[in-house]
Amino acid sequence: MSLFLPSLKRSGHLDRIHMTVCNVGSRKITSSEDDYSQKGWEIFAPHLTIYGFDADADACEASNTALESQPINWTEKHIPLALANSVGESTLYVTKHPMCSSLYPPNESYLGRFSGLSELVNLDFYVGIETTTLDEFCQSEGIEEIDFLQIDVQGAELQVLQGASQILGKSILAVHAEVGFSHLYKNQPLFADVDIYLREQGFTLFDLDKAYRLRSISPICSTVRAGQLLYGEAFYFRDLIEDSLENNLKTPERILKLACIADLLNFPDYTLELLEYLTFHYGSNRNYNFANNIVESLAQFPQLVNIGITSLPAVSRILDYIDGYDIDSLISSKADVTAKYQQELHIDPMKVFHCDEYLRHNQRRLEHLASLGLDIVGKTVLELGAGIGDHTSFFRDRSCKVVAAEGRPQNLEILRSRYPDIETIQLDLETPDLKINQQFDIVYCYGLLYHLQTPTQAIEFMARSCQKMLLLETSVSFGEEEAINFCNEVADYPSQAISGNGCRPTRKWVYNQLKQYFEFVYMPITQPNHEQFPIDWTLSSSETLVRSVFIASRQELNNLLLVEDIPLKQQRH
Repeated sequence: MSLFLPSLKRSGHLDRIHMTVCNVGSRKITSSEDDYSQKGWEIFAPHLTIYGFDADADACEASNTALESQPINWTEKHIPLALANSVGESTLYVTKHPMCSSLYPPNESYLGRFSGLSELVNLDFYVGIETTTLDEFCQSEGIEEIDFLQIDVQGAELQVLQGASQILGKSILAVHAEVGFSHLYKNQPLFADVDIYLREQGFTLFDLDKAYRLRSISPICSTVRAGQLLYGEAFYFRDLIEDSLENNLKTPERILKLACIADLLNFPDYTLELLEYLTFHYGSNRNYNFANNIVESLAQFPQLVNIGITSLPAVSRILDYIDGYDIDSLISSKADVTAKYQQELHIDPMKVFHCDEYLRHNQRRLEHLASLGLDIVGKTVLELGAGIGDHTSFFRDRSCKVVAAEGRPQNLEILRSRYPDIETIQLDLETPDLKINQQFDIVYCYGLLYHLQTPTQAIEFMARSCQKMLLLETSVSFGEEEAINFCNEVADYPSQAISGNGCRPTRKWVYNQLKQYFEFVYMPITQPNHEQFPIDWTLSSSETLVRSVFIASRQELNNLLLVEDIPLKQQRH
């Protein structure tokens, strides 16, 4: 989720730039979850141009047709061209799942050694195609600038980059490319080859989203290692503020664009550095004075206000450029810090759970749960992580007998005042004890698992307490490997981890954990109508949180909305 872009949009700074995005391998952009407007780029509209390229003409036509029916206010078109490093003829190897098709033939004997790859990447047929280069296209269309380049062409990423050398050196500020660490396709260039090429072009690797696979014959997996690293998503940026850099790209406008792209791709620290640099060096020009934007964005973090925003290195050099803020209110004495911190420890849970964002999120989750038609009426229910009781009425309205468990005393106090006639228990799932030693028809755990640093122990407790069905919704991570992915949270915040430590497990990890305790584990073919619930898991998301729903049952459920599998594609409820 972007930190600085909303402020830059409100102040009109985004109206002074035009952002051009190029996506090579755009065939997956066929749903609302995958198009660039759903990834945050629409904030630049109407000053936004998007070019999508794919060898699949039908996919491009479908994308363009879908765009015609949408009320978009930017320029976007998908072009049926296969981009490579030369103009000529080549072979497209079409795989069993079209998204894995490549200019390189699948390495089928190697693919078969890993779980779940053969059914996706093995060859279906091949066909001769014509290729061109991104440079040739830009020259023929009179395109002078591309700001951001994303490439996902299954092993041919280096070819695309080599065919874009002119536009790459002329204007491109950031690259997001899929990279391989092992030869899933015969003779494909690997990450090292892509990395060397991009570094030679003046780019620096910022991060890698890595994907692992287990051996297909193995019934076991490590709790420490997720398998072999096979491929990933690499994020490269230029450094336009390096002192010794002599480059025609080192202009205030392009540095601003670079800052915007970094923020959208979730590198806010780099964005902050770039905006502070622009303000300090060019702030006398109001078009490049971002002092107010920096202060406004950082003020979203109470802990930074507590220690004094104006004392931060990112702000101290640009104090003279702040206009319209009460500077004194942002300077905290030690007494102020202590008082504000004590106040922060007592954040009103009602303000947190009943803000517009939370209310909308709960509505979408509960209406989706209702749509599944599960046998809930009249059951005994253990509600874990009940918060202040915003989900409790869902079961009460269905004549269920509810026991609500919550770990935070301040949340529990509100819960008890709202529902004085139901049984409530203070229970921290990090250390579940014998306060609950009975079984319930239904264990309900929506939005809690990812706030725990011991999710394995929590699932074991849920299974032990469950007589019929476990309803579980949690934030997860993209990836087909098994991984827990630990993370930090704000312990003092009413809706986050009590311990300050949480996790973002992959769907496969959750699914397989549930299979250890339940004979039947399902996932819905639908997802709640909310942006945090992806419906195409073949692509990553720009959302900070992405979520999934799981149903575990002691008995088989004959329900057409549930599948006993981990779906790559789901539908929007």
